[in-house]
Amino acid sequence: MNYKGITLLCVTMLLLSAIASFPVSGQAKEPDAGILIIYSTLDGKESSQVKMLDLLAGHFTSHVTVKKDSDVEASDFKGKGHVIYYGQTKRKLSKKLVSLISNVKKTVVAIGYNAGQISQFSGLSLARKENVYQVHSRSEKAEVSLESGLNVLSVSGLKGKALYTFKAGDGKTHSFIWKTKKDNVYIGLTNLLNDNLIVAKQLREVFGEKAGATLLYLRLEDISPMSDEKLLLQAGTYLHKRHVPFILAVIPVYLNPETGDKVYLSDKPKMVQVLKKLQSMGGSIIVHGYTHAYRYSETGEGFEFWDAKADQPITSGNAEDTPSILEKEQDFPNEHAYNSYLKPFREKEETYTKQKLTRAIEDLTSSGLYPLAFEAPHYTMSEYGYQIASQYFTSIFGQVQLSSTTWKTSGAPPFVSASSMLHGMTLYPETIGFVDTSKQNPLGDMEEHISQMIDFEGGVAGGFYHPYLGMKYLPELVDQMERIPDSEWLDLKKTKQTVKTDKVEIHTSGDGTIQVKNGVSAIDEFFDHHRQTPLEKALWILSAIVLLFVVMFVSYTFYLRATLKKRIFKERRSLG
Repeated sequence: MNYKGITLLCVTMLLLSAIASFPVSGQAKEPDAGILIIYSTLDGKESSQVKMLDLLAGHFTSHVTVKKDSDVEASDFKGKGHVIYYGQTKRKLSKKLVSLISNVKKTVVAIGYNAGQISQFSGLSLARKENVYQVHSRSEKAEVSLESGLNVLSVSGLKGKALYTFKAGDGKTHSFIWKTKKDNVYIGLTNLLNDNLIVAKQLREVFGEKAGATLLYLRLEDISPMSDEKLLLQAGTYLHKRHVPFILAVIPVYLNPETGDKVYLSDKPKMVQVLKKLQSMGGSIIVHGYTHAYRYSETGEGFEFWDAKADQPITSGNAEDTPSILEKEQDFPNEHAYNSYLKPFREKEETYTKQKLTRAIEDLTSSGLYPLAFEAPHYTMSEYGYQIASQYFTSIFGQVQLSSTTWKTSGAPPFVSASSMLHGMTLYPETIGFVDTSKQNPLGDMEEHISQMIDFEGGVAGGFYHPYLGMKYLPELVDQMERIPDSEWLDLKKTKQTVKTDKVEIHTSGDGTIQVKNGVSAIDEFFDHHRQTPLEKALWILSAIVLLFVVMFVSYTFYLRATLKKRIFKERRSLG
């Protein structure tokens, strides 16, 4: 036997296997390159405009870093595939920052003011702002009408080509989005809230993403223990028959604003039965708060995770407490002093938020309802609140509060996003609104927004419907949504989701099944449902201990009596 030949053959095969195990450079999967956003604002804080840019960038990567201009270091550029500079206000940029951005070899996107100071946009000249209602896209070769208008900065002095133009009042054509010869892009906008679709389109081109299928979703909204289960079942059954997977936004507890009394889902077995049936028919449960109320406001009307009365984050979990009006940062000598002042309030907000989210998840799970994501009531929550929520959920639905000082500024990108402000949660944006019966044409706004999503292509057309409206508008709404070409319905069960508390874990792996681990005991449920404060819980525990001693005392008394009877009986028998 030729042992040398066999040995040589084995060694050769091992070497070939080892070589094959190394990826060919051209076929290797590129890592998820991050995006660095650098901003200039008047006060140095992340404005609502910056946060919207964060949401837009979060569609292309889960690694978005947001830094103010004065804090940028060379290390911030490591691992970043692209850099976006946003000048919301006019400012002289530091030589250090200009040098760092100018040395970037990959595509740089600049938005707003100050871009002319960066070498990639050398020679850039900006004219005054103009409000326009119609723009022309070179790539789409079409006119785009803007109902609310758009504030633009006209561009000149750059080499390359204009991507978007408009006609000014003098009848001349001007450009406001420009691509340089080295593929850097300038966007002449300062307000990113007014119309983010144009910015989204430009970022899509920069990052080389082609528009795929439009994702559709419809939420049946504000479902509480006091909802009409017949109307809910009717709506869910209709969607099931039309092969539409749907979202069930459930509030586990109804709060009576006049008495403060609570009605739990477990008190409404018919509603639980309907929800379980709809869950089996393609419905996916999401947590829509615990009571959807704060300070004894009515369930469905209150904000829950934001103090709307004081227009500030939650400062107390007790509804009877007078709100502590938070002081402003400008009242403190520095940021450190302000953060020290906020610390005890944030601890209260954290305790309150964790308690609410934990109870919501565990109450639903104990009823056989398995939440897969979260929707903040009225889309209001502080950024710290989002950070807390990310410990419980991997996804969130709706819009995002974009201000740390008021609930009145919110928004959403036109596509799925995993921005830095959501701390790892994936946002499924609400982009088409809801059926508004206060208007002459309740579906009018939705139809307009659906048309916008048709023009955008490859985004998310997400909206909601209140089941108490019955079937009057639902069929037409579904028809309108399905007229979007190349679209598909979101089935949340067929995505990867995780929802968890200390006692509950819910997972979906993407195959449509739900795995649940529930460690909530009957005693835990009792105290969660019927006790509101640690003192009350302690009193109930004390009562249970006292009751135990009473039972033991009575049992021991009966034991003594039985023993005494036996002794007397034996003595009588011995005496004959």
